[in-house]
Amino acid sequence: MKGDQTMNMNFDYPFKARSDFLKDVVGLLIKRRHQLELTQLMLNHKLGMTDGMIAKWETGIRSPTAFHLYCWADALDSKMTIVANDNSPLDPDDPAVKAVNDNKPFKVYRND
Repeated sequence: MKGDQTMNMNFDYPFKARSDFLKDVVGLLIKRRHQLELTQLMLNHKLGMTDGMIAKWETGIRSPTAFHLYCWADALDSKMTIVANDNSPLDPDDPAVKAVNDNKPFKVYRND
């Protein structure tokens, strides 16, 4: 790509919405907070956030940034990991493979 040209990308991924991904990740963070017996207020203070921010993230009123998700997990003595999916065909009889390789493919279009 030269100079000022930008790449516009359109994602054709009809199976999931942003809220679906956040719901999954946030659900795990809520579960971890409960395991550690931390209140939302305690976690707000640990992260240096304003009172009520964790409640807003947990209820979906506000969406945390990727950086905030990382900090949130770190404050819960956890790590966020991205696992690459090789998109190989699934063996329908192997639930372990299904659990690891459950992403749907998406298309990226390049408009010049």
